[in-house]
Amino acid sequence: DPILTIHVEAKDVTARVIQLGFPKLASVGSDTHFEIIRQFVRDCNLKHPKCMPSQTHKSSSLPTRLLYLGSSESPVIRIYKTRDTDMLQYIALSHPWGPGPEYFCTDRKNINEYEVNISFEKLPKTFRNAVTATRKLGLQYLWIDSLCIIQGDDGDFAQEALRMEDVYSSAYCTLAASSAKNPNDGFLVPRKDNKFLTFHMNGFPVYVSRFMDDFEKHVLQGPLSKRGWVMQERALARRTIFFTDRQTYFECGEGVRCETLAKMEK
Repeated sequence: DPILTIHVEAKDVTARVIQLGFPKLASVGSDTHFEIIRQFVRDCNLKHPKCMPSQTHKSSSLPTRLLYLGSSESPVIRIYKTRDTDMLQYIALSHPWGPGPEYFCTDRKNINEYEVNISFEKLPKTFRNAVTATRKLGLQYLWIDSLCIIQGDDGDFAQEALRMEDVYSSAYCTLAASSAKNPNDGFLVPRKDNKFLTFHMNGFPVYVSRFMDDFEKHVLQGPLSKRGWVMQERALARRTIFFTDRQTYFECGEGVRCETLAKMEK
């Protein structure tokens, strides 16, 4: 994909090319797209020790259940009940439930089946995207509220709701389906308004695009932010990857990184 460049000339300096960012973003879900996200996470791992989950290796802070996503050789999906001896990392999903009454969730009737296998093809698109993103980020465990908490009158929501602080603050990071309105929308969706102009200046290609970095509009005013629990989830999460229909944003304690490579510091 082309990179935005500007050819700079001055009387007292040698002409040079400066890379400013990406006017045309990589295809959603592509290796380039996720490599940018992985670099954001790696940079945070190395430079921001306060952003790392403080209780990652304490079993008491782990959710009661997680989705185990298997390996590349055996990509099984099943509910895993955590143990006192577990030392693992997981990703949490922040997503809209959408209008009911039917939801893809775990209840007393299907939990035994789901502890053996959950069909990837039967998952709502948002959940499938979350599985894909978690695997792309190199992790094997994912927490989704509707699947990891037993739903229904005979479920354990009342008990598990008291642990939300641990769930999000202990997660390696949180995936936010910012542009989704329901579980079937997904968040690895084609970009909107990703157009650019190309011309040459003194023999150098220059790419110009519309300004795309608007965290306020794309995230804070997006469909997901209309969900009641989202403010709590964002506040509790140590770092969040926001997938919007314009671009992807990475937020940690040091600010917001845009997929265009711009940075918004706190």
